[in-house]
Amino acid sequence: MSVSEKNLLLVADDLFFSSRIESAAKALGAKLTKVRKLEELRGRIERTAPDLAIMDLASKTIDAERAFAEIRSSAGGEGVFCVGYLPHVERELAEEFRKKGVDLVVARSRFSREMGYIIGERLKTR
Repeated sequence: MSVSEKNLLLVADDLFFSSRIESAAKALGAKLTKVRKLEELRGRIERTAPDLAIMDLASKTIDAERAFAEIRSSAGGEGVFCVGYLPHVERELAEEFRKKGVDLVVARSRFSREMGYIIGERLKTR
């Protein structure tokens, strides 16, 4: 399943997990742009015009709420499909992000198991 020429934006600071996402994107043929600091986000969105954004909603160093707002308010960002992952015990946080409009909020363990499928399916529909 190839989604070449599709752009994926990753907003996360965990290098190990980010590399797993990068491998999944590469296997699918998608172009991945990583953002590890909120200050980099707007410019990256406008330069890459992502088809899909993936965010670590429980990041200790990146304010996910601000990152999501930045994605949605950036030129071209309002239509970006947003996937957020977080620890399964963060049920209240997950519900908050669903209410804010994150398109798909999943437990990190599920995202880890199904990331190739989730990324591929979301990029194919864009």
